[in-house]
Amino acid sequence: PYSESMKVCDSPEDFERGFEEEWKRVYLELRSFAPEPELVDLFWLEQDFHNIKVGLKIKVRQKVLQDTRDVKHLSLSGTLNPSLLMDALTREDLSSLPSFFKEVISHAMQMIEKGAVSREIDFFLDRMYFSKFSSGLSEYGDDFLEELAKKLIDNFNVKSFLRIKLWKREDEKKIFSQVILDGGTFEKEKIVALAGEPLDSSISFFGGIYRPILQKALEEWRVNKTLFTLDKALGKVILDFTSRGFYMTFGREPLVNYILIRKLEITTLRSILRAKKANLTLEEMEKIGL
Repeated sequence: PYSESMKVCDSPEDFERGFEEEWKRVYLELRSFAPEPELVDLFWLEQDFHNIKVGLKIKVRQKVLQDTRDVKHLSLSGTLNPSLLMDALTREDLSSLPSFFKEVISHAMQMIEKGAVSREIDFFLDRMYFSKFSSGLSEYGDDFLEELAKKLIDNFNVKSFLRIKLWKREDEKKIFSQVILDGGTFEKEKIVALAGEPLDSSISFFGGIYRPILQKALEEWRVNKTLFTLDKALGKVILDFTSRGFYMTFGREPLVNYILIRKLEITTLRSILRAKKANLTLEEMEKIGL
């Protein structure tokens, strides 16, 4: 599969296009035979929200886009046509977009007009993505998908909690209230109540697998000012849960597990090649979890 997808690359350094092509190929192939193509769509929503972030940041700089090929870091593998999205943002006419995306982008643009900073916009878009993703999974009335939705909410809330704490804003409680999602293992109200509390003691609120994950991430932040281990550890939480799909022939579990395994594979390969392109040493690559 990779050999075919990489044919779009003009040079070895052009590998990003090849991985985008491969992820798009996986999406179209799964959607063509899956009995529930809308379920497949949910796992490609992330690319749509990534493109919205890219488009809004360009819009803030007041740049007009003529061709999506001119836009760096734009994903070509989402459920939304990237050309349609960028054109809608450029013309400030969202009528051609699905209602959900229209509402999300309209709200984000209002935030920008009111002076919201880039990080606040990202928090909002991340929240809308996970909210849409998790609620979409819950609509199937499937115990496996509902539990996956709950774990995704937990992951989002745990990651958001640490990021907001490290931001050290005076309006921490307000940001918690706006960002943290309902429906996870840890009650939203109790997470919001941690606003203003010392970070180290606040981490003890999160039990089970999340406490050591947060403690390790905080150690990494204090030493390297990075959170690579957090993303990797939270991703493992999801994959450990969906791995039951390896042992099942029918049902939604094998499909979901395959999608997440392929996503991890592509993400890992892309990260390794990026590191090599940046001439990182083996020691430096190990520090970022590669």
